[in-house]
Amino acid sequence: MPRSAYWIATCLFLALVASKFSPQTGFTSLIRFGETWERQRNPALEGLPIATVPHSSGYDGQFYAQVALDPFLRAPETGAALDAPAYRARRILLPAIAATAALGDSWWTLQIYALLNVVCWLGLARVLHVIIPDRNWTGFARWAGCLFGMGVLESVRQSLVDLPAMLLLTLAILAHERTRPTQSTAWLALGNLAKESSFLGTLALNVESFRWPFMTRKGAVSALIAAIPLIGWSLYVGSRLPHSTDASGVGNFTWPLWGMLQQTGICLAEMSKGNWDGRFTMGLLAMVGLSVQAYVLWRTPMIRSSWWRVGAAYAALLLFLGSWVWSGYWAACRALLPMTIAFNLLLPANARSFWPLWILGNSTLLHAVWRFL
Repeated sequence: MPRSAYWIATCLFLALVASKFSPQTGFTSLIRFGETWERQRNPALEGLPIATVPHSSGYDGQFYAQVALDPFLRAPETGAALDAPAYRARRILLPAIAATAALGDSWWTLQIYALLNVVCWLGLARVLHVIIPDRNWTGFARWAGCLFGMGVLESVRQSLVDLPAMLLLTLAILAHERTRPTQSTAWLALGNLAKESSFLGTLALNVESFRWPFMTRKGAVSALIAAIPLIGWSLYVGSRLPHSTDASGVGNFTWPLWGMLQQTGICLAEMSKGNWDGRFTMGLLAMVGLSVQAYVLWRTPMIRSSWWRVGAAYAALLLFLGSWVWSGYWAACRALLPMTIAFNLLLPANARSFWPLWILGNSTLLHAVWRFL
């Protein structure tokens, strides 16, 4: 397998990112500010040249970027600029890094925040290159399936928290497998501050048996320590935004399979009307692909594998995702990103079914690249 394939793929990614640069607005198009929220923006952004999507409410990255302008939540206008203040503010790690690196400059805070996902992509690319031993087309397929999937590229394209949280979880798993518990716990703690739902990965990584007690005492202590920073920060957020703690994101979940069944009905109904928008056509394909990933992981349980435990936990989460998540299937791909990485890493290479299963499991890869253009 020529090393040039990895370099070509990396150059393709960097070209996609470079295409979003503007001499006037920098990389702010990656944050996806929406015109609908323009009047409610943090006053610190007034007068700054910011790429804004017309006639759109934008996306979540615009709120995390504004948390970065006031990471300690001291200004009263911060809460007014966010759609779900407590929910966004809990995911503090990336905003805090951007604020610290920019030394308080609003313009540079936006630029740094927009590029943090790019740095994380490069970091994950390097780590996965180390983790995947095969230097053939199978190994490259695993690597590319991880890095060019919808969950990863959407996080970069819209400056979200999913990819950075995934990188931290990957580093935690790597440290765990190398018997470095202190490092693993530290990475898990940071990952929980990047995205609180990463705590599912924290629990799964420390589970060591299907039978009670699922964790050893050492594993339980590690999970507890990794949760303490998130708990402490959440309490602080609650004290600063006391009237916003109800926005917890629980609406993203529902009864098993109900969200998928609802969205399948919506997709089929729209397609029967001649609406072939990717939200519906690719949405159906994504549900098939994610289901294939879950099937591959659960058909051969490997409780001793760290990656299997984490991937299987998120495969179980697939059943409970609600219609809010499925309405834009890329959100489901982001929520289940650890499952996608585990699927690509653990898919048996010596089976005849490797390529058919890889193609089905990564069925949204081309659409992910297309959406970035």
